Amino acid sequence: MTRKRNQKHTQVVEGTVIPATHHSPRLANVKDCRREMAAVYREARIGLIDTKDATRLVYMLGTIVATIRDNELEQRIERLEEAHEAEFKKSHPTT
Repeated sequence: MTRKRNQKHTQVVEGTVIPATHHSPRLANVKDCRREMAAVYREARIGLIDTKDATRLVYMLGTIVATIRDNELEQRIERLEEAHEAEFKKSHPTT
């Protein structure tokens, strides 16, 4: 599966050209990735994309989901640490 960015992907099925159903999906959060995984599944299910390609795409989407979750956890930890530090400073003022 070689597809260049901004290049429309098409597939020929019994002499008919079928354009890809989606381009550059928004993958900003887990919900976006879940939607894209479902779209890939549906395309594979009806034969628009090869199941090997679908497997690869879903694997990459899973990696993106893991990265998003890691980033969200990191941000939550930073906020908790900042709140804890502020609370500590408030309860232990320096003289």
